[in-house]
Amino acid sequence: MLRSSAFLFVALLGTSWLPATPSRAEIKIIGGPLPTTGDFDLEKKTRRSMSGVACPVVVDGKHICLVAFDEGAEARTIAINGAEYEVRKKSIDLGSDDSEMDAEAVAADDAFYYVSGSHADKRDPCEVNEGSHRLVRIAYDPATGLPIRKSNGKLQDVEDGFDITKVLSDDLRGSVGKCLGSSEGGFDIEGMAAYDGRLYFGLRGPTAPDETAVGGGTVAYVFEAGKSPSLVTQGNARDPFRIRVVKGRAIRDMASVDEGILLLLGPDDDNRDVGWSIALWKVDEEADRKVPVNTIDLGPLDLSEAKRAQCDKEVKPEGMAVLTSRAEGSVEVYRLVIFSDGMCDGGPVLVDAIRSPH
Repeated sequence: MLRSSAFLFVALLGTSWLPATPSRAEIKIIGGPLPTTGDFDLEKKTRRSMSGVACPVVVDGKHICLVAFDEGAEARTIAINGAEYEVRKKSIDLGSDDSEMDAEAVAADDAFYYVSGSHADKRDPCEVNEGSHRLVRIAYDPATGLPIRKSNGKLQDVEDGFDITKVLSDDLRGSVGKCLGSSEGGFDIEGMAAYDGRLYFGLRGPTAPDETAVGGGTVAYVFEAGKSPSLVTQGNARDPFRIRVVKGRAIRDMASVDEGILLLLGPDDDNRDVGWSIALWKVDEEADRKVPVNTIDLGPLDLSEAKRAQCDKEVKPEGMAVLTSRAEGSVEVYRLVIFSDGMCDGGPVLVDAIRSPH
């Protein structure tokens, strides 16, 4: 089991991989990867596949979160704050032992966790993966943040009857079942946020040209759905939001804040070397459907040197959770924890995303 990685954690504030001091909007690396206590009791490949996280409850100063993996079909809970990171081995079963949910996104409201499969075909080779076409809702105890279980240990309140293809626009529905990383523009959910009574899903693919931009540009898609299967119907389908992004980027995760939804942006399904960034989308349900959305850029996110020697394979930021949001004078500071696919137990790094009103 990988424990602490002292070469990064304690001395991180002075290390050379920190970004240069930026101006009004900036991403500041605060610390990490945090040392791990506890045990997920998962094989190394799965431990390196954390891809979604949501942290709705604070208990004794620690955020209780549900984390999901894009290998297998199970989730775990963690407890995390600015200095400690505890992982827990009790499994949250999301399917049969041999199923591949390809869980890529986790969200939470004040009563439920939501775990979404990618709804994508397998990448190499391009094959249908029916197990990824799922959205699971799990009730949790608001006092503990833990999923509610029956006396026999099984989850008490689980809903697995969603068919989110019913709320997709025609063009997005047409991309379902197409190959990823190709000119076909395959469908791939990577982020999800619960905001203002709805679920918002962010796509890594497909992306599309922004025909309204001077000189051309790119948009990534976000669509929304209700929080129960009875609301996910064709009658409730609406046009998707089109989010303006740097060419080659798309949505890799989402997290709700009072002001809207934070977007973790990274390479799209063509796997371009375009880097990562964080942006704030101040959601306007009606106006944002009419034209491509301009977000507030909070700055680049460079965690490329955060890889540890013992267990990590690569650094691919794919999970983002909000720990705190605070005002400092005229600026808003979001304390975030970023988890990476390719790093054992997610390799959480703490960052401050700072938004100035100017």
